[in-house]
Amino acid sequence: MSFQQRSSGAGEYPLECDYCQYPIPGDPVESDDGVFCSAACLEGDDGSPMPNPGAYKRIVTGVEPLDSLVPNGVPADAFVRLAGAAGTRRSELLTELVWRALERGEPAVVVTATTPPTAVLERFFENGWNVLPALEDDRLRLVDCFTHDLTDRETDRERHSEWIEFVGKAAAESIVTVDHPDDVDVIRARLTDALDALEMSETGLVTIDSLEVLARRLQGDRLHDTLLALRATICKARYVPIVAATTAEDGAVAVDDAAVFDGIVDLRIVDGLESETRQRQLGVRKLTGARHLPQWIAYEYEPARGLFALGSTTDPDRALDRGPVERNPRTIQ
Repeated sequence: MSFQQRSSGAGEYPLECDYCQYPIPGDPVESDDGVFCSAACLEGDDGSPMPNPGAYKRIVTGVEPLDSLVPNGVPADAFVRLAGAAGTRRSELLTELVWRALERGEPAVVVTATTPPTAVLERFFENGWNVLPALEDDRLRLVDCFTHDLTDRETDRERHSEWIEFVGKAAAESIVTVDHPDDVDVIRARLTDALDALEMSETGLVTIDSLEVLARRLQGDRLHDTLLALRATICKARYVPIVAATTAEDGAVAVDDAAVFDGIVDLRIVDGLESETRQRQLGVRKLTGARHLPQWIAYEYEPARGLFALGSTTDPDRALDRGPVERNPRTIQ
């Protein structure tokens, strides 16, 4: 049996518990089966170690500007509010977050209240990101809170192009339709069903677009209570993060409500150094349980590449010619 060890005045002790794998702060509990931090871990040991807690508690998103400001990863139990006005590439960021999760082999659930599911999928294809295998492998679900608003669904279908018709058929089994998007219990039930179908626990990602639309349906405390329930049952119980989008001016949900949001990521557009240029910037206002850099970082967007950071001396025109970005692994051990 091998252990990571440390030296102390009383001798050498294992650094980590054989069961929970957390550091042993005091005298270990020893047995013939190993060395443990507590009697609870000794009794819970079944001969194999518990999955490494660090393997699911930190996530490197794969989105370069965001990861550069959160160097140790985003907590997997975080409910994050993504606030960005028109022109900040908010939708592209949500799309890329899902794509990077799929690239890691993880499942994802997209809650859409602003566009039909086929339009959500088309955002991936516009970037050159083929999600057909993820649909076929049952790693992607779309919870449709939009189609209910269409007054004439048949006419809308007749207007679809041949490609959109194909995508709709390919995704048919992956679309979870919410017939009553103004009913809190129905939305929660459909979302829970999607997570259960994909066996999402300690893996994957949920995105919501957008809180403004849900706010119009779930007014006042109903929205607040619903978000609290989603945070508790998805983020905290399953270790599955949620990223929910709003506009920067959205007042439907208190942005400083610590009871709802563990993190707030802001997107903004500011005037550049030259009078005729504007610059997109990303900042992390707060992220409970994680170190984040207190600064704004300039970013741009390019199809296939996604969002990428601009250095303080980087010329945006030259930046578009850079090679592909090396992506980080998902977890930080």
